[in-house]
Amino acid sequence: MNFINLLIFLAIGFFAGLLAGLILKGSGLGLACDVVAGIAGGLLGGILVALIGGADTSMFVHYAGAAIGATVVIMLAGPIKRRLL
Repeated sequence: MNFINLLIFLAIGFFAGLLAGLILKGSGLGLACDVVAGIAGGLLGGILVALIGGADTSMFVHYAGAAIGATVVIMLAGPIKRRLL
């Protein structure tokens, strides 16, 4: 994984978090936390695809993994937050 791919994973996570914050309005974590959760999920998803798929997989698959990771982290973080509060 090179630096450019890392930046792309972070950007995908940022935009996934931003979009989730706008869609969930009030039921999410708040815009800033949605963005942070999206970035973390995007990075995690991108790294997991790289580990599982290896160097053979296309960059599109890596980016899709980052988007899915961001979405999953945001979806899981909302209910966890509501249980803690």
